[in-house]
Amino acid sequence: MNYKDYLKDHWLSICIEALFLVTLLIFGGLTQIPLYFLVITGVGSFLLGLGLLCWDYGRKKEFYEELREKVRDLDKAYLLPEILSEPEFLEGRLACQAMKEMGRSMAERVSSYEQKQKEYKEYIELWVHEIKLPIATGKLLVENNRQFYDESMIEELDKIDAYAEQALFYARSSYVEKDYVLKKISLRKVTSEVLKKNRKLLLEEKISIQCHDLDVEVFSDSKWLAFILQQILSNSIKYMGEGERTLEWYAEKGREQVKLYLRDTGIGISAGDLPRIWDKGFTGENGRIGKKSTGIGLYLCKKLCEKMGHRIEIVSARGRGCMVIIRFPLGSMTEEIFQ
Repeated sequence: MNYKDYLKDHWLSICIEALFLVTLLIFGGLTQIPLYFLVITGVGSFLLGLGLLCWDYGRKKEFYEELREKVRDLDKAYLLPEILSEPEFLEGRLACQAMKEMGRSMAERVSSYEQKQKEYKEYIELWVHEIKLPIATGKLLVENNRQFYDESMIEELDKIDAYAEQALFYARSSYVEKDYVLKKISLRKVTSEVLKKNRKLLLEEKISIQCHDLDVEVFSDSKWLAFILQQILSNSIKYMGEGERTLEWYAEKGREQVKLYLRDTGIGISAGDLPRIWDKGFTGENGRIGKKSTGIGLYLCKKLCEKMGHRIEIVSARGRGCMVIIRFPLGSMTEEIFQ
């Protein structure tokens, strides 16, 4: 707040003082009161009024400058009422009280939403754990009664299981608590478990697998990373082309990071879709050509990678396959934290 703006805000007071001075001079001209006395009285009164405005400006400027600086410097502006000094003038005190009331109201509203989110997360987790039992029972019944069921029944149960798992990770990814533990894990072990879980489907789809240079350790959460790899593998299988049907998974270790490459020879992603593939619910051109897609898988991959401090990116072109790259940071600082 500068003095010019302050005077503009108090233009009415200044006009009244000027009008009083003019009225006083006119009145003096119509009476026998000495003119110099009226001039001195009027000008003195006018200057006194300006002096009071200057004093009022000085004490308010300090408060508003502090307010502006703290709003600019604070990462969390909603904390402003807690650290702002209450001023001496009435308008400032009223403003501080109003901000504190707003802060309390917002805190209550946020607390209410957090509680609802927590209840939702707990319900989803409970639902997923409960639904897994009938899914497992259904698989067992199919295995024990092969004469009545074909392989398609197992495939459909596997899809239900995968979607239930996706719902569980979606609920956890949206919650503030850390449901993961970062520690040293073997890329060879995690990738082998994911590929083994999908071995039957890969054989049915006649997809060849090339895995090499995976004997590398990274800092990650094995369960979350396995889920990410499962989503990427599912997409690779779903959008595999008719010609060469190959998956190549390998790692490359550098000084500051480990890169995990997940390449397929699928139909690829068009250039127009690439910028939006991480958006929630985006299915793109591939999702509109007969392939059922929810647009949640890649969104979760991106979100989970960000939470764990990984970077994920996709390099692709239409008809030329797809390359997913996951970057795991390394270095002395990471070693010291997690050893």
